[in-house]
Amino acid sequence: MDSKHVISESAPPVLLLVVLVSLLFASAQYESPVSSRFVPDISEPTWPPCQSGTDCAESKLCTTSSFDPEPVAEVWNITGENRTFSSPHTADLNADGILDIVIGTGIESPPNGSIVAINGHDGSILWNVETNQEMFSSAQFGDLDGDGEIDVILGGRGQELRAIDGQTGNEIWAFDATSPERNHWYQFYTGQFIEDVDSDGINDWLTANGGDPTKAPTQERGNGYLMVISGSTGKILAIADTPDGMETYMSPVIYNPHPEMATEILFGTGGETWHGGLWSTSLDAIMSGDISGAKQIVPPEEGIEKGLISPPIIVDLTRDEIQDIVVSMFDGRTIAIDGRDYSTIWEVDAKSHAMGGTSQSAETWVTPAAGYFSPDSIPDIFVHYVIGTWPFYDSYWTAQIDGATGTVSWSEETGHTSASSPLAVDLTGDQRDEVVMIRGTAIVNENDSNSLQLTHELLIWNSCDFSNVSLFNREGISIASPLVADLDNDGYLDMISTSTTSYESLAGAWTMHRTNLSVLAPEIITWGAYMGTGYDGRIQGA
Repeated sequence: MDSKHVISESAPPVLLLVVLVSLLFASAQYESPVSSRFVPDISEPTWPPCQSGTDCAESKLCTTSSFDPEPVAEVWNITGENRTFSSPHTADLNADGILDIVIGTGIESPPNGSIVAINGHDGSILWNVETNQEMFSSAQFGDLDGDGEIDVILGGRGQELRAIDGQTGNEIWAFDATSPERNHWYQFYTGQFIEDVDSDGINDWLTANGGDPTKAPTQERGNGYLMVISGSTGKILAIADTPDGMETYMSPVIYNPHPEMATEILFGTGGETWHGGLWSTSLDAIMSGDISGAKQIVPPEEGIEKGLISPPIIVDLTRDEIQDIVVSMFDGRTIAIDGRDYSTIWEVDAKSHAMGGTSQSAETWVTPAAGYFSPDSIPDIFVHYVIGTWPFYDSYWTAQIDGATGTVSWSEETGHTSASSPLAVDLTGDQRDEVVMIRGTAIVNENDSNSLQLTHELLIWNSCDFSNVSLFNREGISIASPLVADLDNDGYLDMISTSTTSYESLAGAWTMHRTNLSVLAPEIITWGAYMGTGYDGRIQGA
């Protein structure tokens, strides 16, 4: 580790011997697609990358402006059957100039679900497609049938992956779970469109399939897969087993460190109770059906049976024009990785901060938000962790991490919980982002001491004075990330948020709200949705 890096509080873990031996054996058969990656001749950046007194260090100074919740008003709300943990994504499906919203819904047992398109103008249902399982991933949009119009693809539990005509709601294709390429199929996560690899004129689909909710927490389960699926037919074009033989829950991220560097595919292995890490491979390797030579960028902590669930984010923290990676591991670590050589820029372990540094376990399903929260022009990171061990948690730790140095600039620990990823949006017009975040509360029901009353609160966090403004407190839980966008292109920001009944409720129900934030839309929304404004893990405006 060179002098530019902040040394982590613990030594890097040693990879399990059996995994190391298997990877070495595999690499002899298939050369790692990233082992000899080309890096352009770009000078090493100074450290820290924004020297005190430079324009870079003082580019985003605080003003006296603050977010005013008084003009905020609800435009519409809609309630439907089932639950929803699917973060809303938007596209103009009916060509009226207003962004519409698509979510997945469902109940795990007895299994059923749907994909729902909602009119952004008035909250009416554009179409509702019933499915056989809960649909929990987020929608992505592209032309899948060659008619020049926007279509939808969305996955979920029990091998469910559907492509839907965005205008009619008609099914274009559904994944065939009888496909003979593997004996077992698992859950589909939010994927990404890639180049047209089967030369049929339609972009194809990169996704991950893994995770088995029918297994007990410590019960052994099958490995997951990276897959390339035809965008036009749903046919499997390529499938590759995880290199460490572990399950996968992470949505893959397409990673291009620099225009002169090769594009890589980032994926994760492990889960709540099984070890794993962050890996990099290539599309060519996936297409060959062999990613055994993938590079493990972040290994598991030695002796810790936890992996990676939330997707990483792509952002340049070193100002060398090479995009870096920030990942929140399920074991409590948030790690910034240099895109130049995969070295650690900095590492923050929530366990070293929560409960006065005495916490034994911190976990997260949450993708961090990247935003401009400090005076310099280097993006910063906002994270959420729950303190405890799944499924029992004691508190919730949230923090702002300075992107340049890895310093925890602000943190708070409360009795809440959070599984919703935060957003970063300039709501005051001062070029400093505010954080939009949701946190939940569970209290004993005053009418029934054996049940809990579940509510969630949406907060706007001010990065200048570290204050919170509460927009609302609603019944139910909210696991899906909110979304902030100018839906109707009127120059003012709107917010889409959802709430849902809990697993303990007898009947599933979800509610979606469109809220007018009554603030001018910035030229660029830094991090406006789950996996970012572009739904691809990349910060905007960097």
